[in-house]
Amino acid sequence: MKRAYLILNGELRGNLPFYRQLFQKGKGDILCVDGGSRHLQTLQILPKELWGDLDSTPPCLYKEWEKQGCQIFKFPIEKDFTDFELLLQSLQERSYEEWIVIGGLGGDTDHLLSNLQLCITYPKLQFLSEEESIFLLPQNYVFQNLQGHKISFIPFSEKVTFLTLEGFQYNLSNHTLHRGETLCHGNTILKEKANIHFEEGLVLAVLKNKKTLSQNE
Repeated sequence: MKRAYLILNGELRGNLPFYRQLFQKGKGDILCVDGGSRHLQTLQILPKELWGDLDSTPPCLYKEWEKQGCQIFKFPIEKDFTDFELLLQSLQERSYEEWIVIGGLGGDTDHLLSNLQLCITYPKLQFLSEEESIFLLPQNYVFQNLQGHKISFIPFSEKVTFLTLEGFQYNLSNHTLHRGETLCHGNTILKEKANIHFEEGLVLAVLKNKKTLSQNE
């Protein structure tokens, strides 16, 4: 499975060894968005690509990375898309099956909210930290071997119809969940296999855990 790690300028929640181990074992391409360069510099990791207007990356750093083989994609400061979305537009034309975002949480509130909203346009996105995984759910999904993990389901559309939860502390059957409701906040996975199903709508999962999740696993 071809995987891309997208490094942003938010918080690296958790411990640095978690991220070093993730990149060593994960076997994916590391694609950096401007200010995310500070995290890779701390981790002493060379990205495959660096994207953005580069106003948050020291010229001495990206010039050195370029000498070492990193591809630089530089854009004007004044543009119609964020640096992050410019990279996402590029990924749509490539064959990566997993888009795992590191450093996409915390930081400026406007960036955080905009980043999460991008899941609607780019449903392959998975936001990962040592503390949690955040991703848009397909209409049928099974959580396996995650008993005891906390999870919240957030409606990202006006409504989510025929929502059914099985294998959780709080189950539902054919419920209509509306945007702005908190009914599905703070649930817990109880069964070896916990299922979520809905017919229409968009649901964002926020899973409190310490492991990478993939919709294809």
